[in-house]
Amino acid sequence: MNARNGTESQAFGGAWTREKLSILQRYLDAYTTALKNQPFSLMYVDAFAGTGRVALPGKDREDLRELIRGSAAIALNIQDKRFDRLIFVEQDSDRCSELEGLKGTHSGQRVEIIRSDANQFLKSLQEDWREWRGVLFLDPFATEVEWETVRRISEFKALDTWILFPVGAIQRMLPTRRLPDEIDPAWAQRLTTVFGGDSWRELYGRSPQGTLFGDEEFGREPGSDGLLRIYKAQLANLFGSRLLEVSRPLRNSRNSVLFELLFCVGNDSPKAIGPAKRIAKHILDHL
Repeated sequence: MNARNGTESQAFGGAWTREKLSILQRYLDAYTTALKNQPFSLMYVDAFAGTGRVALPGKDREDLRELIRGSAAIALNIQDKRFDRLIFVEQDSDRCSELEGLKGTHSGQRVEIIRSDANQFLKSLQEDWREWRGVLFLDPFATEVEWETVRRISEFKALDTWILFPVGAIQRMLPTRRLPDEIDPAWAQRLTTVFGGDSWRELYGRSPQGTLFGDEEFGREPGSDGLLRIYKAQLANLFGSRLLEVSRPLRNSRNSVLFELLFCVGNDSPKAIGPAKRIAKHILDHL
């Protein structure tokens, strides 16, 4: 359940949420300005749209501190060059109803609200990509984004894609003192779906230190660097030079990494790759 874009989010969110949304807003502003005189129609796809608003928790995580615009509302309020088409994908019926209300306040824009699983929708999305360019925001609650979905997106060669990679959720699924085969089978299958194979098993091996008694010890590479290295290598195989090597960790109040924000360029033309990566990198470096 994606509880970060509605009033259900009382127990989830924080400064990292503002950071994520600020990065998205700045990129959408820059993107639409850069392409406003190009002969393409512009599309925005929000694959986990929520309700269009985010309720940030208070210090005791019981009372709301503030209600701010979510990703869908941000995209609707881009001013310089509006998107020609906005697609909000959300599986929950109540949140779809709230999106309908948001749509009603922007009647001059072409908004489509799709009640669907995001993976199913994106894998079946078919457009004439010679005519369309756009931005896709993959903002799951946890490990919902499947690798086959990412692979399909890479084939469009039209949608600049921001991916929220769930570092914290995956780390909780990967015990440090076990072998891969000892992981809960359902979790192992989920990891294989997220990574598109068994590459996550590369994190496990013999510990160089061993135990206090001199026995060999097996376990997972500590920290999140290994997870990101493997996932970025997978992305590089799909997107090639379209993957931005720089990414942004999003941390909670305890300084633990919850997500890593990754960026891939849609169009594979060198004339498009360079500017898009420079804009995204500048935002990530200076926000």
